[in-house]
Amino acid sequence: MRRTTAVLTGAAVAALAIPLLVAAPANARSTAADPVAALKGQFRAGHGVKITERAKLVGDGGNPRTVYGRVRGVLEFGPSGVVASDLTSSFELPASEGRAPEPFAPSRTVTVKGTSYTQGGVYAGALPEGKKWLRGRDDALAMVNPAQKLFDPLEPATLRAALARATPARPGGTLDGTRTVVRSGSLTLGELYRISPTARAVLGSKPSAKSAPLRVSWRLYLGADQLPRRVVSSYVQSIRGLTSVDVTYLNDTEYGGWGVRSAIKAPPAAEVADFDELKIGDTDPGNPGLNLFLD
Repeated sequence: MRRTTAVLTGAAVAALAIPLLVAAPANARSTAADPVAALKGQFRAGHGVKITERAKLVGDGGNPRTVYGRVRGVLEFGPSGVVASDLTSSFELPASEGRAPEPFAPSRTVTVKGTSYTQGGVYAGALPEGKKWLRGRDDALAMVNPAQKLFDPLEPATLRAALARATPARPGGTLDGTRTVVRSGSLTLGELYRISPTARAVLGSKPSAKSAPLRVSWRLYLGADQLPRRVVSSYVQSIRGLTSVDVTYLNDTEYGGWGVRSAIKAPPAAEVADFDELKIGDTDPGNPGLNLFLD
């Protein structure tokens, strides 16, 4: 099953970094003054960072609606970046929807070596007896955030590109116990697709000539150690069809506990099912979420 986004041909989110405003020991300045080098210094096996991600999708027009999403968990690093994750997602639909939002039930997704394992969510009622996890490739079967990060500050190339055109640093307040500075800017959807593996994975295909110029605005908060503590990104997509709607996507992610120890493992094989084992087509009340997708 291929993952799709709420955008016609794309979406996005971003991150970035800044010069150190707080004095540091001479032997630490060369690394700390460079956010990209500081980030790469965290790429150690068995260590990671905690994240809290909040997202909002707002549809404008004759029937405006808002979908909220939240993701919490740990990203685990290897020598070149994120290699595993353990994330729990929850969602909230407008109270006026009129029927229970089963497809947006909470879910947990563990991703190891390019394979994701999802527990809960839309497919929970369709798993075979005795199975607790659904296996998918590249997170394709996970219930995704309604406004996913397309601008990922944990990618050195993306961070470097954003910093190259960022505004000057200004005070950003205290986050994760450290004083921060904030810088801002924007990148187009086409630029993100070219430089960011995260953007390519979320979009699925190259943005069209019409969508590629779409600008994703971002604000990046960096700690005294030049590591990201928060990134806020947003973009507006105009959807033209039977109705004319502008959809705003907002993603706000905080990073804390840099260097936390992590050893994420895949679930026991006996508890894992593949997509072709799902009881798709069942119409019993125990599987309402899946039935909604099949309506």
